[in-house]
Amino acid sequence: LEAIASLDFDLPARWMLEDQAQKTNAFLRNLIMSSVDGVIAADKKGKILIFNDTAAELFGYSVEEAMERLNIRDIYPDHKEYEVMKALRSEDYGGRGKLRSYEVEVLHKSGERIPINLNASIVYEGDKEVATIGFFRDQRGINRMKAELEKTQLQLLQSEKMASLGKLAAGVAHQLNNPLAGITLFTKLVLEEYD
Repeated sequence: LEAIASLDFDLPARWMLEDQAQKTNAFLRNLIMSSVDGVIAADKKGKILIFNDTAAELFGYSVEEAMERLNIRDIYPDHKEYEVMKALRSEDYGGRGKLRSYEVEVLHKSGERIPINLNASIVYEGDKEVATIGFFRDQRGINRMKAELEKTQLQLLQSEKMASLGKLAAGVAHQLNNPLAGITLFTKLVLEEYD
């Protein structure tokens, strides 16, 4: 007994799907690479999987250098990566597996400590953790503006104190001048009448 099976594939539809998938992947890659925040993804061992251009500017590594030689642990000073992972797994910062607006310092290639605001999440396949992704926002400019604002507020407070002191001095002078004016007037009258 012989049988013949005939399979009819619609190849143009398959090519269209593959083309669409490639365009979607290219768009997502472009989206990540052009993000205004540093975007870094790493597998469970810390190997960098994604390192966008902003991350390269922020950390001082080229994208290629980071992808080939950098481990996610290398960007955190004083083993802070353990604190970040602990926070990621807690419910305190946006829910388990998510980290929202977490303030932490990271290390530039030169060793400079950079304050950042981190939004991150754990990437799961089913229930299994497979990677992490983080969005790193440089806080140096914001911290400079906060310091300038605090300095300006302190100067304004000092100016207000000086203005209050000036009003107080003017009030005291007025209170002293009134009786002194009377004393002076009566003294002149007495001097005119008596030798």
